[in-house]
Amino acid sequence: MGNDSGNRFPAIGRWLIVALATFYLAVVYGGASLKTQYSHLSQYISELNAVDTAWSWQIGYLGFVPLGLFGLVLLLIVEPRARLSGISRIGCWLLIAEPIAYVGSALAPCDLGCPSTGSLSQNVHNILSAITLVVTTAGLVLLYFNRTIPLSKRAGWLVLATTFIVLYSLALVPDFAIWRGLLQRLAEAMLYGSLCLVSWRLLGIREKATPVALDNQDGSA
Repeated sequence: MGNDSGNRFPAIGRWLIVALATFYLAVVYGGASLKTQYSHLSQYISELNAVDTAWSWQIGYLGFVPLGLFGLVLLLIVEPRARLSGISRIGCWLLIAEPIAYVGSALAPCDLGCPSTGSLSQNVHNILSAITLVVTTAGLVLLYFNRTIPLSKRAGWLVLATTFIVLYSLALVPDFAIWRGLLQRLAEAMLYGSLCLVSWRLLGIREKATPVALDNQDGSA
């Protein structure tokens, strides 16, 4: 029974990764198909549920909220398998900012165009976005300090953190406004793609049997 329950969660986790990736694409691209004149190149993903636009609450509450919950559950399943400690474990938990941000986008949707200032909902949305950007980047940097893996692999977290913050920062530059949707999608594709690949690998690692389990096996033999 112990081994069955221990193997069940990794299997569920891998199915959850597939569901999360599929649902993400369905929300982002399926949701956009419901909106006239929506541009993946120049508009943020959060503009899919911009205030007073078509299908806004449906995309927010039936799309962004479940997406955030999927991400949260996956983090809860994967984190114990990573066997992190110290600040690298803190870094892992800081990544909870991403699923929270998607839920927050539904609760505090942006105005059309996602301006730097606007309605109360827009201002809350901007604050949440800024916090998410900083916290996610910090989480990736802290994962570098996981000394249980080789330096070459640890450096990948720094590369990912740098790429993520640079792409998002460029999206905020007015001169790149016509490309900000593309820049955000590239940043999220690299971040979520990397996290899903790492999670898939961690969930595929078989846990070593404990001494107690080995003793029981010897006794039954």
